[in-house]
Amino acid sequence: MSSKNAYVDKYAKGYGICYPEGHVIRFYQRICLYSLGLKGGRILDFGCGNGVHAQYFQERGFEVYGVDIISQAIDLAKAQIGDRARLISPNQSLKNLFIDKNSAPLSFDMIFANQSLYYLNNTHLRRQVDEFYEMSSKGGICFFTMMSRQNGYNKCITKVLDNGLSEVSLKGRLEEVSYIRFVDSTDELKEIFAPFKPLYIGEYNSFELYEPYSCEGSSHHYIFIGQKE
Repeated sequence: MSSKNAYVDKYAKGYGICYPEGHVIRFYQRICLYSLGLKGGRILDFGCGNGVHAQYFQERGFEVYGVDIISQAIDLAKAQIGDRARLISPNQSLKNLFIDKNSAPLSFDMIFANQSLYYLNNTHLRRQVDEFYEMSSKGGICFFTMMSRQNGYNKCITKVLDNGLSEVSLKGRLEEVSYIRFVDSTDELKEIFAPFKPLYIGEYNSFELYEPYSCEGSSHHYIFIGQKE
């Protein structure tokens, strides 16, 4: 069970952001640039989609590598970052996907996973975070987002699975079934992303209507910004 089919259908209908999202721009300006003085380096964009965020960081001096499981998305991302955009299979190991001229695996100064990790079940999420930590340079940072219980998707759960995922059946504007790994609290967020050291914990909610009632509800997500010590 996965959410891949929903995204295959979406991209076939022209899905994809056109501009960098506000929380990503603020992350770059407030954290990368101002707080950490990070003006360049190598980034892995996990779930890069059509490459809009990859292009945003590339234009600011970063060398960006992207992966996604949707072939239509990677075709679009290649227009932004070329062959550094790679199609992967669901739950594929990334350890040796990108190598240097001596065939050694690349290490990354930033692991960026925006709205992609919560599609993984508990086992695959744990394995992926551990792999990210291994692939990170010493002192490298991570930017991860997870869907919280405050998100409107939580109201659309039709089945709770024993692997940490919940089946979410959306009606109305979005007619699709997804499988989401929700997060209950910031304490749980920290546990999920250990051994990365937490630097900043936050949230974003890009759009929510109170009146009249909207079945889609809140778009609330948690943000975890951490570092490999």
